[in-house]
Amino acid sequence: MPEQETPGARTETGDGPAWLRKSIAPKLRLAAKESRAFFEEELGRSGASFAAWTVLATLTLEGPMIQRTLAKYLSIEGPTLSRHLETMERRGLVVRTRDGADRRAAVVALTDEGRSRYVEIEAVALRSQERMLEGLSDADVVQLGELLGRIRDNVKPG
Repeated sequence: MPEQETPGARTETGDGPAWLRKSIAPKLRLAAKESRAFFEEELGRSGASFAAWTVLATLTLEGPMIQRTLAKYLSIEGPTLSRHLETMERRGLVVRTRDGADRRAAVVALTDEGRSRYVEIEAVALRSQERMLEGLSDADVVQLGELLGRIRDNVKPG
């Protein structure tokens, strides 16, 4: 556990509280924000968005899903996912149908066009990830994934 410091204590250079400079939360926020912006820009060059990529990748890897399950899987709100899916439906990438067991539930599935688009975007996504991880060894990447998973587990509700 890192050494505790008195809140409000200044560093020797006077550039703010030392505890804040050592805090992991701002670093995580900035890394997430900057990585997401980088990824959006890279995907945007191929006419895609991060939201579309995550839906296409999830449905490719997991198969058709009930819409509310997909929202939970992606950790986004239902209305936000609905907006993304409307756009993707208009572009012919996904189709929503009623679930046979629960007519209130919509099942989201890829179309042939969606599968083709996934293949096109996958190369961009992989190149982008490689660039984000430059300078990290395979062991570093594994450890980073494990550490981020543990942090997420620590802060999950319940």
